[in-house]
Amino acid sequence: MTPMPEHLRQATRARTEEAEKRARAALAELAKAGKPISFTAVARQAGVSTDFLYRSPELRTRIERHRAKSGPVPAAPADPPGDPSTSAAVTALSARLTRQQETHREEAARLRQALEIAQGENLDLRRRLARYEAD
Repeated sequence: MTPMPEHLRQATRARTEEAEKRARAALAELAKAGKPISFTAVARQAGVSTDFLYRSPELRTRIERHRAKSGPVPAAPADPPGDPSTSAAVTALSARLTRQQETHREEAARLRQALEIAQGENLDLRRRLARYEAD
C-alpha cells in the first residue's frame, strides 16, 4: 500500500480541524442557549456525524460532561392519536399499516398451521414407509 501524498494528508487534517471547530462552537451555542446537549444535537448543529463526535476523545468528553450537567435529554412528546396536527396522510398510512400487520399475522398463523399439518402427514408417510420396507 502506498502512503498518502502529503497534500492529501494536509487537506484531511484541515477538514478534521474545521469540523472539530464547528462542533466546539455548536456545543458552546447549545450550552449558552440552555438547550439539551446530546451527540445528535451537537452533530446537527455542527453539520458533522455523530460517529465523528464519538471518535474524537476531546469532543466526546466535553459532550458527555455537558450532558451530565444538564441531565438526560427529554424524549420528544408523541402526538396523541386525535391530535389535529396529525395530517390525514399520516393517519391513513397508520391505518393501512395496522391493516397490513393484521393481515400478515393471520397469514403467518395459516401458514404455521399448514406447516404443522404437512409435518404430521410427512411423519405418517415415513412411518408407513418404514413398515412397508420392514416387511
